[in-house]
Amino acid sequence: MTNRSSPFLYFAYGSNLDEERLHIHCPSAGFVGIAQLANYQLAFSIESTNTWHGGVADIRPMPQEVVWGALWIIDEEHSDPLDRQEGVFRNPPAYERLLVDVKTPADDRVRCRSYQVVNPDSHTHLPSPAYLETILRGARAIGLPANYIRELEAIDTNGYEGASAH
Repeated sequence: MTNRSSPFLYFAYGSNLDEERLHIHCPSAGFVGIAQLANYQLAFSIESTNTWHGGVADIRPMPQEVVWGALWIIDEEHSDPLDRQEGVFRNPPAYERLLVDVKTPADDRVRCRSYQVVNPDSHTHLPSPAYLETILRGARAIGLPANYIRELEAIDTNGYEGASAH
């Protein structure tokens, strides 16, 4: 039986916008709705050389910018698997947990977990086509705003056509 005693809210903005991708590590994840994170921008500040073969998503502070994403509710039993997916336990860690306040389209403010790159590179890494398509598939499926999806579609990729281990 699934432990529902202490679920947590998670704001996803990268490949975990895609429910199928998120369910690999967090099968209990349930979609709550879309939300926006104010005063941050989407960045590709580190490179995944083994899994995605290109830049992977990050959120970096930036006044007047907004990152749209998915708000998921996840059973506590899948907290560690999500942390492992995000590289929290690597040495050195890739991402760290971050508490953020997001706003829903109904203007509700929600405090939730997200992740941010620990040591961002000083330059941008272009994402692979497979990684960007995973983000876009999720963004479209959950109904992110059309103008934000157009911004995502305009992101250049590195053109890598090899296999990605999703």
